[in-house]
Amino acid sequence: MKYIVRALKYFVYLGMLLAVILFALSLFGLVGGSIDEIFKDGTQSLWKILGILGIFSAIYPAFGYGTRRLMTPGAFEEIRDGIVSAMAERGYELDKEEGENLSFRLRGGVQRFLHMFEDRLVFTRCMGGFDVEGRIRDSVRVISGLEYRFKGE
Repeated sequence: MKYIVRALKYFVYLGMLLAVILFALSLFGLVGGSIDEIFKDGTQSLWKILGILGIFSAIYPAFGYGTRRLMTPGAFEEIRDGIVSAMAERGYELDKEEGENLSFRLRGGVQRFLHMFEDRLVFTRCMGGFDVEGRIRDSVRVISGLEYRFKGE
């Protein structure tokens, strides 16, 4: 169900982005004012564009979200505060803590909106570290920063 919601969010997000770009181009007089002037096939092009947006929106969540491994040595009690403070430096706040599992969300409302409210990173304790689940781009940045931080300690 989460996959379908993400795909629909991307479809709406990309549609709005395309509309804003076309509006800006039209406002500055770089393209015509009507759909028939903007696109070669006029309104028939809209169905093609919606199809392309739909295909991209359906595929992207499979590649854009997932789980990555964070390798951190030590007991949970030793590294918990370091993870929470490092995440706070990156703009995340602790949302939930269940045992040795941590869940973080972005603090700023604008940042959360730009991430389409898909900003949660979930740290699930596993052997030798954590499995970090969330947006791949965000989790890779966070994991590399945390591994560098704990490497120095």
